[in-house]
Amino acid sequence: MTVATADSPTWLLLPGTPLSAAVWDGARAELSETGHVITPEIAPPAGYMGADLQAQLAADIAESAAPDAPWHVVGHSFGGQVALELAIARPDLVSRLTLLCTRDTPFPAFDAAAAAIEAGAVDVDGTFRRWFSPAEVRDDGPVVRYARDAVTSADRASWASALRAIAHFDCSPRTASITCPVTVVAAELDTVSDVASMESMHRRIPDSEFIVRAGAQHMSIFDDAVTLAQILLGEQRDATQRPR
Repeated sequence: MTVATADSPTWLLLPGTPLSAAVWDGARAELSETGHVITPEIAPPAGYMGADLQAQLAADIAESAAPDAPWHVVGHSFGGQVALELAIARPDLVSRLTLLCTRDTPFPAFDAAAAAIEAGAVDVDGTFRRWFSPAEVRDDGPVVRYARDAVTSADRASWASALRAIAHFDCSPRTASITCPVTVVAAELDTVSDVASMESMHRRIPDSEFIVRAGAQHMSIFDDAVTLAQILLGEQRDATQRPR
């Protein structure tokens, strides 16, 4: 195991829904050269109806905090909302925060999506049109294949719980309390964690950095593990950077 130092952080990578820690496999292989990498599963319990699911999952992570904290926490989508709650509630555990394609405000349309999934209507094609570019789907690379398996085999009740939680999630009144360095990374073509919503979140976070990845969809960032790792390490700026 790599021992974390100021120059070799401990990474805590949190996935979106209905994805597992396996979505980070490519990035984990790259980041393991720089420090210790932790990729916990954060699948929500089936049938959870509370509005504080992300906060509860963050509390579970904090409760199991290892001696190698604080972490550089990276959260994507639903995992980004858990990361936000962790940084707000336990700043002692978070040395740096990177938010990928996530938002700190509600997305009410996911209530209907949750109900449809519970009823057995899983729109794989529609999900993939939101997650990947047409070229990425045609190439059918490892991340696309993984995501297809994740969607088709997902626990629908657990997935619906996460979507319902996203529909009602709102930590925006508390976002400004985050004090660690923060990088917010948006995808230009993401229709849920859209650029406008993510830029508003960035402006609520003191001294945060904002990056927009040109031409990218919600899951495009996982299609190139080297570039993803470079973005997380601050070595890659292949996108638009916007000042505060």
